[in-house]
Amino acid sequence: MQSNPFDNLPKINKKDAINILKKPISEVKCLSDFYKAVYHLANFPCEESENILLEFIKFDYDQLEFKIAKRKAIEVLAFFDSKKAISTIAGFLQNDDPYLVETVVWSLGKLKCNDIKIINQICLILYKQFNNKRIVIQTLTNLGVKKEIDMIRSLLKDNQSSNGVKAAALAALIKLAGEEDKLNELKDFLRLPNQNDRHCAVQDIINAGNISLIPFLLNAPISPSFKIKAIDTLWDNELLFSKNVNLLNSLDSVIMDDPRSINILEIKNFKTDINFLIDQLFHTDFNRCYKSLKELQDYSSDEVCHYLNDNWDRAKTDYGAIYFFMNAYKLSLENGFKDKSILEKVDFLLSDHWPDYMKFKSLTIQVLFHLDETRFYNNFIRFSDEKLTPFWKNRYTALLVFQNKKRDENIDLAKLFINDSHRFVRLKAKQICLF
Repeated sequence: MQSNPFDNLPKINKKDAINILKKPISEVKCLSDFYKAVYHLANFPCEESENILLEFIKFDYDQLEFKIAKRKAIEVLAFFDSKKAISTIAGFLQNDDPYLVETVVWSLGKLKCNDIKIINQICLILYKQFNNKRIVIQTLTNLGVKKEIDMIRSLLKDNQSSNGVKAAALAALIKLAGEEDKLNELKDFLRLPNQNDRHCAVQDIINAGNISLIPFLLNAPISPSFKIKAIDTLWDNELLFSKNVNLLNSLDSVIMDDPRSINILEIKNFKTDINFLIDQLFHTDFNRCYKSLKELQDYSSDEVCHYLNDNWDRAKTDYGAIYFFMNAYKLSLENGFKDKSILEKVDFLLSDHWPDYMKFKSLTIQVLFHLDETRFYNNFIRFSDEKLTPFWKNRYTALLVFQNKKRDENIDLAKLFINDSHRFVRLKAKQICLF
């Protein structure tokens, strides 16, 4: 449940969390403690936790802090797969708080609710004034409910519908009505100017359940973490090929993340002086970041690295910028540039200072390989150990970067991963051993 690497909430144990949730609101000095208690109780899935959360959500107070905690409690019950909570949760479908209703609808989908009366209540929301009909369509798709196909189709055609609603509607028509002709329309949502719309489209591609769209995902200007989530979700077996898509090639493309293969969207008034390009690596829109990486290729590698180094102190506190800095360093190293001072940055990024699942770690492993192969191989036991390198993407990356190096010991090293807990790592190891 807990996957937030920036969890700054003070840690509390199960007993303390339960005690907080049992208190009447009048006895709680800081109302945000309710949320803190719910958040940390999520780490203790058991019947006692379920019962406490069930009792907690039955209360109704006007304070915003309580409402936020109540929504979180319903979400946690869904992650607990608490089937006995379904009827209680469904009782809030008519609530005046639209954010609570959103959480309820999502949670009922997560819980795979099959109660026809409850499903009918969810369907009715499509006919009301409701800001987030996207979540309703997604839930009906998730539950396999086909009865509102005509209404969903009308929302797709409605000019007032947001891009998020339209993309969710396309996914529903593809998944529930088998209308695969809508795949091209859904694919086009990966080219929308708003990054949030593009990221939403990835979830809709997942909901549509069609592997054939993976190649279009690979070249989209979006976060690689979204791409990997789509591949991991859509590819539910250990076959290397499906619908003419190669699994390992797709993963390799995302992890290498060569900006030259990304289909950049048009950006007006985009400057090409190096100071501007470096500054764009701090932008939250990946399209602008990839565009900058491409444009930096017109400068010499030593000049690019000089400007990267000058901005490193600023970048090292911004995990998004770190990712693109590492990508820029890697491109320079691939062009034959050598700068041993980068090793200090590599050591910092691969240290325990950062959680293993930070997205820049896989690129940092690649940079290490280009900088110092000997040091890379000296660290290989660490990269192959799931306790020391718990995020599968980093173990996969370690295999990927030496795959094309013709070294006699590569097969022996790959064998260290043959029994890895993650199927993608196992498949990559087997691929290396076979060739």
